[in-house]
Amino acid sequence: MSVDPQILLAKADKKAAPASGFSKLFSGSSTYQYEEAADLYIQAANVFRIQREGRAAGQAFEKAAAAQQKSESKDEAANTLVEAYKSYKQTDPEDAVRVLKQAIQLFTLRGQFRRAANYEMDLGGIYEKELVNITEAIAAYDTAGEWYFQDQAEALANKAFLKVADLSALNGDYAHAVQRYEQVARASLNNNLTRWSLKEYFLKSGLCHIAAQDLVAAERAVSQYMEWEPSFVGTRECLLLQDVLQCVKDSDAEQLSAKLFEYDQFSKLDNWKATILLKIKNNIANAEEDIL
Repeated sequence: MSVDPQILLAKADKKAAPASGFSKLFSGSSTYQYEEAADLYIQAANVFRIQREGRAAGQAFEKAAAAQQKSESKDEAANTLVEAYKSYKQTDPEDAVRVLKQAIQLFTLRGQFRRAANYEMDLGGIYEKELVNITEAIAAYDTAGEWYFQDQAEALANKAFLKVADLSALNGDYAHAVQRYEQVARASLNNNLTRWSLKEYFLKSGLCHIAAQDLVAAERAVSQYMEWEPSFVGTRECLLLQDVLQCVKDSDAEQLSAKLFEYDQFSKLDNWKATILLKIKNNIANAEEDIL
């Protein structure tokens, strides 16, 4: 026989209600009272989960977390808010974000920055995919990267910073994208496991310079990348950068299309590159219109 979650909630609400007046003199420890309430709220939340009522489960977990905070169980409250986030995630992304931010704040106050960074990555994913708020997604990924970096988790930090770079470029913030691509590239120079990715970072960073219509900075960057990693010279990525630069200098959109077609025959252009290269091609077309 299944338990009625509404009965559990009613019991929990009664436990969580502060005692007052005459009854307060004879009531037990308020800490114990809130602990009992939290346990009942969690039981109710789990029944709602079984019944696939995510919103009701999330609300019950939130009440449990509030009771846990009143009983000074901050760590438990943070974990319970994470459960609320999981419950809300599928159907109520805005509520998922709200409770996850509360959990992250509690984790950071307790000095648990690695866990906080993990959930900042989750936060970025919700903003990016469910809420399609790229600005907030970038901010969340950036925060996660900084916290990973402080915790000396370089691989995780680089993963977060690459998300920041990719999204920043697509969002038109080329300077921020270049900063993060170059940061990851420098961190990868002496790492045999990630060194093979350097040409990708250099290509993306160089394309950001060109998309920003700063050809002087782009040329300087290509030279810098060749100094950082001599093997970059002669790679398809390096040649593509140089070809794109020359086409932009010559204001030759047709030649750019030809070079991109040639490159795509050997190394498929992914969506990110295609988007940025289209931006560059449109810049050429707009410059020609301005001249006319």
